[in-house]
Amino acid sequence: MSTLAAPTVTTRMPAGHRSALRWAQAALVIGAAGAVALAAMVLLVTTTDDGKYQHTGDYFLTANGIPCVLALLVLLPALRALQQRRDGRLGQAGIVLASLGGVALIVVLVHGLAAGVESSLGPTYVLGAVATIVGVLLFAAGSWRVRLLPRWLLILWVVAWTVGSMLPILGPGGFLLAAVYLTMAALLPGRLAAFESRLL
Repeated sequence: MSTLAAPTVTTRMPAGHRSALRWAQAALVIGAAGAVALAAMVLLVTTTDDGKYQHTGDYFLTANGIPCVLALLVLLPALRALQQRRDGRLGQAGIVLASLGGVALIVVLVHGLAAGVESSLGPTYVLGAVATIVGVLLFAAGSWRVRLLPRWLLILWVVAWTVGSMLPILGPGGFLLAAVYLTMAALLPGRLAAFESRLL
């Protein structure tokens, strides 16, 4: 009887897919941690509503947005690589729009930290946040027919990003986003193996 273990899902993948999977899972874990921190701070930390920062929580809340946005900007191209670009023009448009919105958000967040002031730089923050929401929506729409991720999870992702990311419409929405991200991270290896076997 052989003592060699059967090859794992990841060892059977092409090297490029293993790398994309690692990037996607790292982004999902970082994004989940950031979403939980964001939700907790929105609920528990005292912050300044407008003007000059007056509380330590102001800096933590602002700084926390940066890894949340960066995680999304890493996740989308990694998922597109895993989907072998089968998400088409919608997926590509989603990445472009989310990236433009993400860059705008990072500029606003870095400015807030540097100046120590609550400022959206006019409409920049809101426009950037809306661009990331529409970007995620377009990417999910492109991913719908690919079926790497379950369709129910794509729907939840759009909802969770809308209510729990950069426009915290619902205070605890970040907890929903974290749950969606961790579910994605757990499902991706098995879903990817099934996806690649369908293409053979």
